[in-house]
Amino acid sequence: MKYSGIGGQAVMEGVMMKNGDRYAVAVRKPDGEITVDTKEYKGILANTNIKKIPFARGVVNFMESLVLGMKTLMFSASFYEEEENTNRSQKKSLS
Repeated sequence: MKYSGIGGQAVMEGVMMKNGDRYAVAVRKPDGEITVDTKEYKGILANTNIKKIPFARGVVNFMESLVLGMKTLMFSASFYEEEENTNRSQKKSLS
């Protein structure tokens, strides 16, 4: 089977998929609508000679995965912070 180069990660109520320099995040919002955000991500050290050194390449790839993973996780969490703030204000108005 041919390698596709596609990878992914679960985020809150959704998924992030990456292939090459592009990634997409799909998140189901509290109202049921699905939001898709597609962007380009070149990485921390795009096209440098450090990426040719085996151990350094692993460290750089690990850091890039952490950065992109946290970025997409915070994007997905932003929809649920809004819902939580709305629920709190509704509960206060009912009291």
